[in-house]
Amino acid sequence: MNHRDNHITNVNTWDEFKEVLENKTGFISAHWDGTAETEEKIKEETKATIRCIPFDKELRGSAGKCVYSGKPSEGRVLFAKAY
Repeated sequence: MNHRDNHITNVNTWDEFKEVLENKTGFISAHWDGTAETEEKIKEETKATIRCIPFDKELRGSAGKCVYSGKPSEGRVLFAKAY
């Protein structure tokens, strides 16, 4: 679990999302509004896709706002870019 946890970066804004994606490896933990439309737009703009929707409450966290759309989010998901 330490290896996994050390390779997950939490972000709260779209700018942070793009910055981490360009300058770091591993997974990005970010709020997502749950829509296929938002997921597709994120993929088009960054090539990042959702890799995991955690069941673990610690990883998922509490409700927030989607980093892309600003709409309500039930919790965080893990994004990554395929290389």
